[in-house]
Amino acid sequence: MKIALLSATKVSLDPIENAFKKTNHNVDIFHLLDSSLLSFLQTEKSVTPSIIKRFSNLIDIAISSKADAVLFTCSAFNNITSVLQPLYDIKLFRSDEAMLNQAAKYNKVGLVSTVLETPLALESYIKEIKPTIQIESVVDDDAMNMLNIGEHNQHDQRVKNMIYQLDGKVDVIVLSQYSMAHVKHQVSLETPILTAPDASVNMCVQYLKKRL
Repeated sequence: MKIALLSATKVSLDPIENAFKKTNHNVDIFHLLDSSLLSFLQTEKSVTPSIIKRFSNLIDIAISSKADAVLFTCSAFNNITSVLQPLYDIKLFRSDEAMLNQAAKYNKVGLVSTVLETPLALESYIKEIKPTIQIESVVDDDAMNMLNIGEHNQHDQRVKNMIYQLDGKVDVIVLSQYSMAHVKHQVSLETPILTAPDASVNMCVQYLKKRL
């Protein structure tokens, strides 16, 4: 099975690669990266037709490269999958789909994000699953800036601060970006913490096993 990984930031590459390395299945992955997309989204303030077109171009490359499925790795762009899926036979996976399906089993969800545009994409999806769900969101985009300049310890501390801010207030905490998944193992809480990379890999593999 062959899976194309569509990314808008370099910091999401290692987390998803590490997650695929854990699987026992024979999976061929390759990256399609457009690192200007996130800054473009921040300038445009919303997902515009031009942004959708750029993702469509990446999907066309994935198809021409004989991919069996496409996995988005940037949560801020996940809602684009619902726009583009009707246009393609190839399966398009949101980066957070499996994780949010788990989160929807709870009544109060806390979202931790390091990209300002991410909460809207996550909240709209999870409320489609469970309209009555309560969501509390905290965002620190400076944490992503720290990561981009190599200040990993400061990034992790900022993420932990957001986690502690939500602890005790919600039933489950969701770490929205792939780039913060590793921070789950740096805290010890009674509140469960969900991350996306491992759940996404398992979802993709199980889907393709049934169809290939």
